[in-house]
This record gives sequence, C-alpha cells and structure tokens, in this order.
Amino acid sequence: MSLRYFIKTEQLTDCADNSGAGTLSNYHIKTLMLWACELKPRSWWIEDLNLARICVELLQTLSVWLTDTCCPHYFISNCNLLDNSFNVISAASKLLLIDEEYLSTWFINNYIGQCAQLCPVYISQLFNDLSTAKLENILSKIIGWRLSTSLDDKWKINSFAEYHIAQLGPRSSRTVRSCVCCMNELAKIDQRFCIYFSAVVLLHVARKISTNGFNNDMLDILAIILGSNINQCCMYFNAQYVKRRGSA
Repeated sequence: MSLRYFIKTEQLTDCADNSGAGTLSNYHIKTLMLWACELKPRSWWIEDLNLARICVELLQTLSVWLTDTCCPHYFISNCNLLDNSFNVISAASKLLLIDEEYLSTWFINNYIGQCAQLCPVYISQLFNDLSTAKLENILSKIIGWRLSTSLDDKWKINSFAEYHIAQLGPRSSRTVRSCVCCMNELAKIDQRFCIYFSAVVLLHVARKISTNGFNNDMLDILAIILGSNINQCCMYFNAQYVKRRGSA
C-alpha cells in the first residue's frame, strides 16, 4: 500500500502528463510484490525491519525493470508487461535517486502528515512542529483516535445504508433487472447489505401479493431472492390467497 501510494502520488502512474505514452499501473506494483515475496528470503522481510529500506530496494528493482523494458508477468511465462510504448527514462532515473532518508521524509510529510490532518486539531497541530513532539507519539495519537472513532463511523455507515435500502427496495422490486443490479452492487460493498435489501424486497412483494395475488413479475422477483425455494413459496402464497378470496 505504501509503495503504491508513493508511486501514484509521484505521478509515475495513470498518464499524469497525458502524453499518451504507457505508464506504470497498479498491476506492475502488484507484480513487483509477487516476485519479491517469492524470491526474497524470509529474513529480508523481518530482520532489521525497516519499511523505508524495503521500499527503496523494491523501487530499485523496478528501476532496473524500466531500464531493461522488462517486467516479467508472474503468472504467464514469457509475457512482458513493459514494451516500447512506456516512457521509462525519467521514471527509471527518478527511482534510482531515492534513498532511505528521502523516502522516510517523504512518508512523514505526505502520508503521515495527511493522516494527521484528518484528526482533531489537538492532534494535527502536533505535526506542525516535530521538534517538540516525537513522531512515535504523533503516530500513537493518530492510531488511538482512529480506533476510538471506527465503531462510530461503522454505525453511521450502516444507518445510512439501512435508510436508503428501505427506500430503494420497493422501487427496485418493480423489475427483475433493477433488483439484480441493486443486489450485485450492494454485495460489492458488504454482503450483509445485500441480505438486508433482500428482506426489504420480500416484505414489499408480500404486501403486493396479499392484495393483488401473484403475477409473472412477482414470481420473477421471488425467484431472484429465494432461488430454489420459489416453488414451495408460490404454492403456499397461492393457497393463502385463494383461501382469503374464498372467505371474502
């Protein structure tokens, strides 16, 4: 994450100059990490643990790949993820100049500093003068504040989602396509939102069935929500609907 953040912030990815030349992507960074995990011994990662050192060495490897225009695909043999369309000269030379001191200072100013700005004033102000506050103390306060607010953030997100799903459910149950679309998108966020959405749609469908009985649209919606149990549910609701109409 730190390495990807650095490369993206330094505009080594995403065609920052809009020149049309190929640029590094997140997949190049993932490939770099996969090869490092396979080729580097366990001691390289854990002995004398230093994030800046690890990142610098990985960046130097990346610089060699750029210079040689060769980024070997991790899963596909004889597949090169770099070609002549990549503008590698400036990126490779820039990576070679990075050392531990530079990268450590960069992380403090651009990463930790950004995190501090999200905190309350009494924490963010500590970052304005590192001479009077140790960096470890600032990090400790940032982490402590984040841990203390994480549950509150989750509660707000869940409350927001529940409210909008309750509003969205009846509208989405009008067509199978809208229902499937909502379920797929919610599942990407959290599977529990998808389950809650299904419950809201079922309640809405049940209300419509109790008034108007079954129709093909309702059957299709129930098939999406209930799957293999649809036949048993249809038989039950049909029987209840006929019984209710007969006693009326």
